[in-house]
Amino acid sequence: MTGFDVAVRRMRARRIRRLLLIIGVLVLALVGVALLPQGQHRGTLTVATAEGGAGHAPRGVVQGVVTATRSGDRACFAVAAAQGRVLLVLPPGWSADDRLQLLDDAGQTRVRPGATMAFLGSPGAVGRVPGCSGTGRIWTVTDVRLPSRSA
Repeated sequence: MTGFDVAVRRMRARRIRRLLLIIGVLVLALVGVALLPQGQHRGTLTVATAEGGAGHAPRGVVQGVVTATRSGDRACFAVAAAQGRVLLVLPPGWSADDRLQLLDDAGQTRVRPGATMAFLGSPGAVGRVPGCSGTGRIWTVTDVRLPSRSA
């Protein structure tokens, strides 16, 4: 075996070590990404939405315990308020996930069923909303807030 053959073997061994190192780093990066918490996501369920919600000045607030129901690929969000059942019409881009959590257009969870929340927006007539059974006061939502606590 000549000196040239030895040099070629060393170069091949070095390439193999580099390749294995790169593969190892990539595997570690992929595992790290997989272990990160899953932040933003789009919901798989559609909700009633309407233009004129987000970006417009709210004319009132409705507050109460949030209920959510599912009908096929649609979710219905309502509030059990002092004035009766209020059906929510949400800003464009909002959705719900399979756990019936309400997600905003950025994919952030804004409401979970059973929570007491305050919805800024504008009241409408009593009527029906797609995905909801029954009727209720229709409320076009501009924003969602935790209710303030009275002293």
